Amino acid sequence: MRKYKKIALLGLLLVVLTGCMSYVDPVTKQVYPESIIRLGDAWTWGKESWFGAIFVWPIAQLLNFFAQYVGALLSIVIVTLLIRLLTIRGSIKSTIQQQKMQLLGPEQAKIEEKYRNRTDQQSKMAKATEMQKLYQKHDIKPMSAIGGQLLQLPIMIAMYYAVTRADLIISGTVFGETLEKTPMQGFQEMNVVYITIFALMVIFQALSMFLPQYLAKQKLKKYPNQKQPANPASSMMYVSLAMIVFFALTWNIGMSLYWMISAMGQLFQTLYINNKYADQK
Repeated sequence: MRKYKKIALLGLLLVVLTGCMSYVDPVTKQVYPESIIRLGDAWTWGKESWFGAIFVWPIAQLLNFFAQYVGALLSIVIVTLLIRLLTIRGSIKSTIQQQKMQLLGPEQAKIEEKYRNRTDQQSKMAKATEMQKLYQKHDIKPMSAIGGQLLQLPIMIAMYYAVTRADLIISGTVFGETLEKTPMQGFQEMNVVYITIFALMVIFQALSMFLPQYLAKQKLKKYPNQKQPANPASSMMYVSLAMIVFFALTWNIGMSLYWMISAMGQLFQTLYINNKYADQK
């Protein structure tokens, strides 16, 4: 059930990102001029939602500030890295907790099997107690495993709006191509730059999603006496990736750049954690 909740949460996020765009002209698919955030614009408190004022406006101004010196592409890279540095501590803790929980899969499966078909209240309480002791033994805090992900959701939404509304990003170019258009338009025009950015985004997103699962399986091989549990999350991850690809076709290419850079950062973070905590179980 938890896996389906994660899929539903991701679906909700993607719908919010693509559907709640009152500042985009439905005919031209361009941002209304009055909704563009320009460098030096006054703080938008009171003019739009509290979320836009607190999160979107500062990020858009950061994007504009760096873009005037290094261009749109490097501006997105710099701001993405700055945001990741601010959230990296919580993200690392969350990733470590998730990896530990994956490694406990065989032991959790034993407990699940022990209490299978036992639906009385006493059995449920005994099962919950055993699970809690297992987590305590391995210093696992289940809420910490999802804390980093929950923290990233508002940041991801804010970055989306900032990229699509920041003046110097909208009017910027990458390899001579404007960032206003979407990957779908790029495919229709057979634009090599757009297609390449979109393809790289999909590749790095897939790697960042599936690498932790692969590394966890490799660690489990060090313990041949443990039976590797069935992992239904694999199919859910394919669904997640398909949803991201589908919705990303309608985002402007600037958001694809952000998503690609963010996925690359997550990928390197996963490799770092796996290397640093290689001997932990």
